[in-house]
Amino acid sequence: MITLTASLTALYVIPRTIILDRLIGVNGAITFSGIITPVLGVFLAPSYGILAVFIGTMIAAFIPGSAGTLKFGGLDFLGGALNVALISLLVRGRRTEATFMYLATLGLFVINPNTEIFVGSNFPNLPVPFQWFRLPSPPIPYLCLHLIALAVLVSPLTRNLGNIFIRGTRRQLAKAVLVAAFIGTMLEHAMGGILFASLFGSVAQRSWPFIFLVYPVERGVLVLGAVLVCTPLLFASRDLIARFHLREVKQDSRLA
Repeated sequence: MITLTASLTALYVIPRTIILDRLIGVNGAITFSGIITPVLGVFLAPSYGILAVFIGTMIAAFIPGSAGTLKFGGLDFLGGALNVALISLLVRGRRTEATFMYLATLGLFVINPNTEIFVGSNFPNLPVPFQWFRLPSPPIPYLCLHLIALAVLVSPLTRNLGNIFIRGTRRQLAKAVLVAAFIGTMLEHAMGGILFASLFGSVAQRSWPFIFLVYPVERGVLVLGAVLVCTPLLFASRDLIARFHLREVKQDSRLA
C-alpha cells in the first residue's frame, strides 16, 4: 500500500502543477488535479487517498513554475482530500458516510458569514458599452450544481460503483467515472469556497457572483477530463483493482 500510495501521489502531482484558471480575487490558480482523483479514489482507501493528496499537494507547491502554489495557508490539500475520500467511500459501498461528509461540507459553507447563498440580482455589470443592459434575474442558489451533485449522490447512480469499476464495460466505466468525478469535484469546490471565505472574507463577499458565472465551466472541464483520462486507465487496470479490493475485504473481515 505504501508503494501504491507513493505511485499515485506522483501521478497526482502532474496535473496539480498545470493551471486550469486563475482564482478570482486572490493570487493563485485552479489546477487540473481533479482529473485524476477518481483513479486515487478507486485504488486507495480514504486514509491512504488523503495522505496521497496531502503529499502531492505539498510537492507540487514547491516545483518551480508550478500552478499548484499554496494559497490557503497550507490547507490547500483539503479540497482534493475530500474529493478522493468521497470517491473512495462510494467505490467501497459506504454511501451513508459519503453523504454525511457531503452534507457537513455544504453546511459549513452555508453557515460561514462570508459566503453567499443566493446570487442573481447582484450579477456583475456588463462592460462598456453594454453596461446599460441588465436582464432581470431572480435570486439563484449559488450551490445549485452542488445540490444536483447531492441528488446524484443519494440516487441509484452511486450504487454498486465498486462492481462497475471491476466488471463493467467501457461505457459503464465511463459513466461511473462521470458520476464519481462530478460529485467529487463539487465537494472539492465547496471546500475551496469555505477556505476562500474564511481566509479572504472581504474579498470573498464581493466575488461570489463572478465565481458563480465561471465555476460550472471549470467543473465541467475537470469532469470531462476525468472521463477521458481515468476511463482508459481504470479499464486497463481492472484485474489490479479487483485484487486490491479483495485484499481490503479480507483485512476488514480479520478486523471484524
